[in-house]
Amino acid sequence: MTKILRDPFLRFGAVIVKTGQYLFALAAVLVLLLVPLSIVFGDEVLQTIHQHFAFADSHYPVGSVVTLLLFVSAVLALWWMFFRYLTHIVDTVVAGDPFIASNANRLQHMAFLLLAIQVIYIPTAAFGLIVETAFKGPTSEVDVFWDFTGLLMVITLFIFARVFRHGTDMRSDLRGTI
Repeated sequence: MTKILRDPFLRFGAVIVKTGQYLFALAAVLVLLLVPLSIVFGDEVLQTIHQHFAFADSHYPVGSVVTLLLFVSAVLALWWMFFRYLTHIVDTVVAGDPFIASNANRLQHMAFLLLAIQVIYIPTAAFGLIVETAFKGPTSEVDVFWDFTGLLMVITLFIFARVFRHGTDMRSDLRGTI
């Protein structure tokens, strides 16, 4: 057994990444299942909202709820794809050869996925505000802001993708000279 395989942090990380991948897939499927339920049982949902919030003027914005659920499921699907790429990268680390061209491509894809997630968060929050305002009235608040940590992660992944690509190019040049 190599030293890499005995690394408890790597083993724990691999379990977390694989678990995250499955959880995001499950969550995306469950949210998609809510779409037809929110259409069919809209009246029952509205009655429950009236009872819970005691706000008689609320209405059930079917279109906004469906759109919100579709945006949420899209974000969850993108996270699933992100974790799928990360799982493949972790597998190459466990195998002992992470500095390969496909990992550079995976990192670049992960950066684009995170960028798409950041962009999709904006309309998701906007539809969340529409739905919450319809349920609770004009006193609702949903914060819509640009997440600088997410933007920093996007930039970091693009840089790591370049580093991996450059490293694999250097490795192939070294093999060619030997």
